[in-house]
Amino acid sequence: MPPTLHLGSAWSSSWSIVGWMACRLGGLPVTENRIFLSRPDSPPKLKAVSPSGRVPALHVDGMVLWDSLAIAEWLWERDPGCAIWPKDPARRAYARCVAAEVHSHFDDVRNGLPMNLIKRWPIRDGLPSNVKLMARPGVRAGTERMEAMWRDARARHGGPYIAGEEFCFADAAFAPMCSRYVTYGIELAPDSMDFIASAMDSPLMREWRARAEREADEVGRDIVMASP
Repeated sequence: MPPTLHLGSAWSSSWSIVGWMACRLGGLPVTENRIFLSRPDSPPKLKAVSPSGRVPALHVDGMVLWDSLAIAEWLWERDPGCAIWPKDPARRAYARCVAAEVHSHFDDVRNGLPMNLIKRWPIRDGLPSNVKLMARPGVRAGTERMEAMWRDARARHGGPYIAGEEFCFADAAFAPMCSRYVTYGIELAPDSMDFIASAMDSPLMREWRARAEREADEVGRDIVMASP
């Protein structure tokens, strides 16, 4: 049986982006199975393919890998020459630190700024989003930490990505985080906005955004616009 990658809704499932990018970076062809989230039948469908009841979940070689970072590391062990991590050992170690921090932190940003690749909220209640939304608990602190990481990465490696010119799994981990500032029209410092623009314009993110647009047309934009 070919490897199967179970994914959530393209416009709102942020971890699905990361797992999908990992498979692309790892050079693993997969059959994709989409499970729309936040529907009455979603929990049993998710539990049937993932022990955690969450996606992404990769079924491969008789195994189930139900975490995006675990998927990335398995792919790199399978082929250390793939694009998951930089080839330079120092840059690889740095990228791993960045990816691990994004993977395990920033829940306040995720919860305060729910991902939606289709919807736009430039103004809320007469106030610019960066005034109202950045005041939510933990959002500003998390954002400032991410900005510090982006600046440090570019100071070390020149950009446009975390480890330099090549997009790696650390950038995949950041991609859905960057999208939130576009969705909510939040203006950060110019260098941060440049990093966000590079992430959003990366080939894999452009491909995923096109998928989100197609899904929005398929299920109805009124549904997509009403979701987080």
